[in-house]
Amino acid sequence: MKRLVPILVLLLCAVVSPVSRAATTSTIVNSDASGGQISRFDVDGNALDAHDGSLLQVGDVFYLYGTSYACGYRYRENGDFCGFKVYSSPDLVHWTDRGYVTAPGACGYCFRPHVIHNAATGRYVMWADAGGRYLVATSPTPTGIFTPAPDPALAVGGAVDESLFVDDDGTGYLIHNTTQVEAGLTADMVVERLTPDYLSTTGQHVRLGLGDVEAFTVVKRGGVYHALMSDPSCAYCSGATGEMTATSMLGPWSGAWYDPNGVHQSGRPEPRWRARIVNADNCGGQPLAAFPLVAADGSTGYYFLSDRWNDRAPNESLANFFLGPLSFDAAGTLRTIECVPRFTLSLPGSPGAYRSPPDLDQRSGFDGFRHHCDVAGTVVRQQGFTPSRTGTLSAASITTFRNGTPNAPVVLEVVDTATGTTLSRNEFPVGAVPWAPNALTARPGIAVVAGHQYLLRLRSTTTTGCYGWEYGDADPYPSGVESYSTDGGRTFTAEPGRDLKFTTDVSAIPLFTPPGPPAGSTRCAGEGERCSFAGTRVVHYGAGTSYRSVVATDGVDCRIAAFGGDPLVGTLKSCHVAPAGGPAGSTFCAAEDGTCAVDGPAVVAYGAGGLFAHRLVRDGRTACTNAAFGGDPAFGVVKACHRAPEGGPPGWTACAPENGTCAPASARTVAYGARGAFVTRWVTGPVSCTNAAFGTDPIPGVVKACYLAGV
Repeated sequence: MKRLVPILVLLLCAVVSPVSRAATTSTIVNSDASGGQISRFDVDGNALDAHDGSLLQVGDVFYLYGTSYACGYRYRENGDFCGFKVYSSPDLVHWTDRGYVTAPGACGYCFRPHVIHNAATGRYVMWADAGGRYLVATSPTPTGIFTPAPDPALAVGGAVDESLFVDDDGTGYLIHNTTQVEAGLTADMVVERLTPDYLSTTGQHVRLGLGDVEAFTVVKRGGVYHALMSDPSCAYCSGATGEMTATSMLGPWSGAWYDPNGVHQSGRPEPRWRARIVNADNCGGQPLAAFPLVAADGSTGYYFLSDRWNDRAPNESLANFFLGPLSFDAAGTLRTIECVPRFTLSLPGSPGAYRSPPDLDQRSGFDGFRHHCDVAGTVVRQQGFTPSRTGTLSAASITTFRNGTPNAPVVLEVVDTATGTTLSRNEFPVGAVPWAPNALTARPGIAVVAGHQYLLRLRSTTTTGCYGWEYGDADPYPSGVESYSTDGGRTFTAEPGRDLKFTTDVSAIPLFTPPGPPAGSTRCAGEGERCSFAGTRVVHYGAGTSYRSVVATDGVDCRIAAFGGDPLVGTLKSCHVAPAGGPAGSTFCAAEDGTCAVDGPAVVAYGAGGLFAHRLVRDGRTACTNAAFGGDPAFGVVKACHRAPEGGPPGWTACAPENGTCAPASARTVAYGARGAFVTRWVTGPVSCTNAAFGTDPIPGVVKACYLAGV
């Protein structure tokens, strides 16, 4: 019986030489005080979405490869392949999303991308389970994209699971299981030697003679090879960790014992030969890796990593990782692997860091969070926050995901705690919310006051599935508290010490930016196509309201790898070339290094092609320089200054003059201001077009008005 079983195996190679170097201390946290698994996030605050893959060390940088599940890729269901992704980290804690190495849809049923480096050819080589065969592909760089090679030859067929190992002399090995076993058994383990280019096998091989194993990894210590595996096999669940040893990769391997009481993962009897058990449950999943790591002082430690699967639930993008030390006795025998809640590493190189936007004001952090899913129907969750400065709430996010199949969008609201008034409301369609926890970001553009408390409220009317959230119970944000409602938001119950994972940005400039690519942008390519143009331009990649931008010359591939991350996981995206001039409706007022003069207060945009820094110029003049605008908004591009138009945001229509009444036909967002300076408010009926109604004067000394989108 063929089984297609994805198991995450971590393979570490190209270890740095044992010379004492500058150190960075990493604290690896696996569980909280109650023993709950802790989520891991990239530097942008999104959950790591690379499972059943591998880790490669190149110098002081680690590259984590794995299958993405955020688009809804499910256990034993063909199609909807989300792609293979890669993250990089200098310290095994701070991970940067580097995009896809194999694009979504490139396989019908693919798992387990394992990458090694071939020092002789200079190529990075990937092997992966491609549904009844092995996909082999190569790249000149660790971040891909990997180009497929011909299908490899194997000495032993029936292979459905694999990992890779490179020995000290550069010889490569494929470790896989085979379903070509005696009746009543499941799968044996096979080691095959790779050809010098690592693209196929030589025919040299050895079978270990086991009955039901998968999820292999090999580490070499003191001339002894230690092979770890899941025993028994346990797709997307937790089996024991087995170990066998040898002094040659091609054997003989020792450590097997016959278990007359062996049981298959389904519960049926399966008497068989088994490996020596060194951990009862792989610390909550299946073995990923055993690998050496050279510390900053030159000493070598050995570590174990497992993929903590989500218990065969449809959403395996919620799976976590366990990473902990291995220990050996004086004879070199591996001791029982301990599932430590946390430990520290001293690594060479510089530490990583989480990203902080320039206007970041409040956040509950990245550490100590777990996930739960219950926002649906009458269940509502909210998080209190208190701004440290008065200004415009330019961004607000709650880390969110979907589970099951929601049939209604999720809504993120900003509420005034004192009055209960909803100040902002952003609706996100089901397709805009990935299965993996991601920072769901709204751009409210509302006025907020320092020291005054507000609420981020998450709700949905879905009657199927749910929307989830990340939470910490060690009071990660003392200035606010999480609470929940089971009656649709009429009453709430506080949960002291618990906080949702959130961020808020507060800007001194009352600048409202409508979601989506800059007005005037031109679509140039769909997902996976080439966006072609002449010269240097700014290109935006994404869909809906979520985009990433790069400065490119003579074209760019419209894919996540080219833009350094996925702006909208699980959604088909496209590329747009930004207009060469200023923002839509703006007027040129000075070239770079010149002086922009405006007739009275106005917002001035400095940049080019959709990437701009903004200033509210009150005294009528500003230097058109990087220094005057706090940095270079479009590096490598000739910039200019542009004055905002007199009217509303591009595409918005006047609703009422200042001191008038704006009465939209339905609940809407209303923008109030002039000359590029706007604040907004969510209204359910008529609203006075005044400073008092909108909480601030966005541009003193200028006659303002209220505006509505799309009318």
